[in-house]
Amino acid sequence: MADENPMGGRRAVSLDLPADHAAILFDRLTSWLAGVQDELRSPERLDSPDEVRREGDAYERLLTGLRTGRLVVPDEAARAAVETAALAYDKESHYAEVVANHDALHGLLALLEGGRA
Repeated sequence: MADENPMGGRRAVSLDLPADHAAILFDRLTSWLAGVQDELRSPERLDSPDEVRREGDAYERLLTGLRTGRLVVPDEAARAAVETAALAYDKESHYAEVVANHDALHGLLALLEGGRA
């Protein structure tokens, strides 16, 4: 009997991103992949080398998607890898503090401009 859905519910979707976002993502993913590859040079030092390999595979799929303009979704491993990286980036860049400062300053500016948003 033929498999009616050979992709198991997965489907290719267009990756329609602004060029500047794609460039940022390409740089980030390339950097993260290089980090994973560096870690895998000494897998005996890792708690979970298989998990690190899955993360690297996910980054490679995402880079391919950026190059081709198409992703196959859902991709839980890629989603989890990007979530972990995004949270780490937010923490390293003090994102919450930056947003709070931005909102406070622009809120005050709006009041000083006579209440204009």
